[in-house]
Amino acid sequence: MKTYLRVLEAIESSGVKAWLVGDPVRDVVMGVQPLTLSVVVERCDLEALKISLGGGAILGAAPFLILHSTLLGSKVEISCMQRDSIEEDLARRDFSMNAIAIRSDDSFVDPFNGRHDIRNGLIRLTADDIELVKSDPIRIIRMFRFAAELDMHIFWKSEADVRTFIQRNEELIRSMPLERWGREILNGMRRCPYNFIYLCDHYRLLPFFLSELEELKNVPVEGGGSLFDHTLDTLQIVQTFLSGRKHRENDMAFSLASLFHHAGSAVNQPSDTTKAAGIAARHLKSWNVGTDTLRMVSTIIRHYRMPYVSVTEEEFARAILKHGEETINIIVDFAICNSQADKMKNMETLASNKWKLGEVLRRYEEMRRRMEGNPRYLSGDEVMNILRLQPGKAVGEILDDLDIAVGTGLVNSKKEASDWVLKRGSAV
Repeated sequence: MKTYLRVLEAIESSGVKAWLVGDPVRDVVMGVQPLTLSVVVERCDLEALKISLGGGAILGAAPFLILHSTLLGSKVEISCMQRDSIEEDLARRDFSMNAIAIRSDDSFVDPFNGRHDIRNGLIRLTADDIELVKSDPIRIIRMFRFAAELDMHIFWKSEADVRTFIQRNEELIRSMPLERWGREILNGMRRCPYNFIYLCDHYRLLPFFLSELEELKNVPVEGGGSLFDHTLDTLQIVQTFLSGRKHRENDMAFSLASLFHHAGSAVNQPSDTTKAAGIAARHLKSWNVGTDTLRMVSTIIRHYRMPYVSVTEEEFARAILKHGEETINIIVDFAICNSQADKMKNMETLASNKWKLGEVLRRYEEMRRRMEGNPRYLSGDEVMNILRLQPGKAVGEILDDLDIAVGTGLVNSKKEASDWVLKRGSAV
């Protein structure tokens, strides 16, 4: 039996009617296995339902009273219906593809023909387009996000009405909180940054939340086009690059760096990237981006030009010591993507730098393997014992220099590390 049907049956065995709703239903219709199940139940005591399901859940805060539970091996989010019927409850949702429910007998409740729209690759609002958008203009950017992420087209009437709304309601759109803009922008940038930003530009929405990007249209580049065109090219290459590998934690920072790396520039490939990093930080803070992602974006923007010239293994090792392995790896990959978008002639240098960085990273990984996960061949205590030193700055400097020696291949074992420290210690 399908997992979601087992979940619905388990809930209904407690005497409460339940329906699968939202993104998981869309996934089911598209033939994708949903990772998280969203269930709406008729109005009931969720605390009592939690107990009947075996407890071990966390009751969310009002007014949504979401119950998070691990049920039959799946993560399930359960909330009470907000209307008197499932049809009325589905009518609260923005888009037809998300206004579908599945009953415990595996039949569908589909009042807006959402399955038809999914099969035909259409994004369509569930009610009067103008009124829905007017009540919450953020729905516009959510529409673009879904269209970009799911590779769908916007229904012709919704498209026409949204264009008209944007032209006639600039003040209302600008009055929306930056934090809400940011939440949807980040969702749009997560998987398909080029598709998403292209749609935002196509509908003339960029001036409302990314005016610095819009201004790049006035900055010409050699060979034709503008810095805005180059930014789109970079986004497209980054999107292809990220889609070709397993998802990583810092992919969002990679996408955001490609969005902002030319912000505020008057020329292509500026020698000072401080301004672009500052603009990125200002926007990301207003969008409530996490500190780690913000820091990573800033570091990529400030240093992505570093691999454009030949970098030694020692320089890479020192950069890793300062910024971390993942960050330097991302910087080099971003430089390659940006160079491809610019059609620069430094690809041989970038390829050489990528190889040298790979060698440095391989040596660090080999060290961790030999040391069964420990980050160094020698600890600070071991260095102090070998050299009979007291704790202090000198010990840290020796450990840093040892890291560089490992990264450049001068030290390849614990014994070699001890010998290196003895030799290095004579200079202390």
